[in-house]
Amino acid sequence: MSVFAEKAIGNLINDFVRLMDEKDFPEVMDMMSNDIVIVRPSGNPLTKEGWGNMLNSEDVVAKGTKLVDIHVIKGSEVGDMCYACYTTHSKFTYKGKENDDIAVFVVIFRKGNDNKWRMHYMQRSTGRKPSEPLPKFN
Repeated sequence: MSVFAEKAIGNLINDFVRLMDEKDFPEVMDMMSNDIVIVRPSGNPLTKEGWGNMLNSEDVVAKGTKLVDIHVIKGSEVGDMCYACYTTHSKFTYKGKENDDIAVFVVIFRKGNDNKWRMHYMQRSTGRKPSEPLPKFN
């Protein structure tokens, strides 16, 4: 994978987290493929439609998201797929419960026929308190 593609994925992750922080959910949704699988900490998967419904429901109140670190971006030799692992710090309420979470994400990206990178798989770890140590990536 080229350095240019890795930079593009890094920029995409930064944009995704920024848009989540700004609550620009339509733009967030545009960064995902229509057939994305999103796995929540509970293990229950969501479709793109389910994710959008959750973000726009009264159950979730987003209060802010920041990128902590991008740990790895690794691509295929062909250059049309890659995975990334990154950590965020998010504050939100879910069904009335306050959350102040540090969470690790694993995302698989694929470049479409339109030459645009999109998320095709995303998995979020269980959140931990900001006072707990961050995972170490060697």
